[in-house]
Amino acid sequence: MPVIALGGLTAGGGRIIGPKIAKKLKIDYVDKDILKQAALQSGIDIELFTKKEETPTTFGQTFLEKISNILEKSAFAGAVGDPHFGPGAAAFLTHEFEDLAAKENQEKYHLNDDEYSQGIQQTVLQLAELGSIVIVGRGANIILKDDPRVLRVGLIANEIDRINRIANYEHVTYENAKKIMFNRDSARIQFFNKNFNIDDPDNRFNYHAILNTSEMNFDRATDIIIDMSKDLHLDTD
Repeated sequence: MPVIALGGLTAGGGRIIGPKIAKKLKIDYVDKDILKQAALQSGIDIELFTKKEETPTTFGQTFLEKISNILEKSAFAGAVGDPHFGPGAAAFLTHEFEDLAAKENQEKYHLNDDEYSQGIQQTVLQLAELGSIVIVGRGANIILKDDPRVLRVGLIANEIDRINRIANYEHVTYENAKKIMFNRDSARIQFFNKNFNIDDPDNRFNYHAILNTSEMNFDRATDIIIDMSKDLHLDTD
């Protein structure tokens, strides 16, 4: 079964398409909200500093336990390993990029530590080892780029569609959604540069394919990605 890493622009559609793929293939799905739920369950002290309260998606208990075990064994647990991974270290996994880019949060959560990128890479690599999983965001397409088992797909859309999606999903005005999009895009580029030394996270060479979700509906994009995953699986057998 496939490992699928979805990346791309803010509001490109990953958090909508990812669960659709997982449901059709009957495999696991993980994004920042699932990681947050697992981290909280594992007892990792994550301070929720986002203004908007988020409700994590509920998935099977067994899968959450698997993720919790990964987080507990990683440097993000804080209780073991390098002390630089303090109580808020898992924030990179569970918050939007613009929240992490704020100066006060960089200082508070030690987000400039070189070891930090090792922690995120360690976690994503171990998630991929679970197999049969869709991973959305968190730089998974970069971290897993050399793994032949992983299909890496970028999702893009035009600005108007992205703004409208943010406005609808986060229940904000169009103007606020526009600001969120630009801030999130800028912060995302900053973090890819700091943690992966990549200036252009959306370069086409970072993916097997890029789909424009302004030019097709989410169901069509889902079917295309599933078909690609089957072809990739055959090529690696």
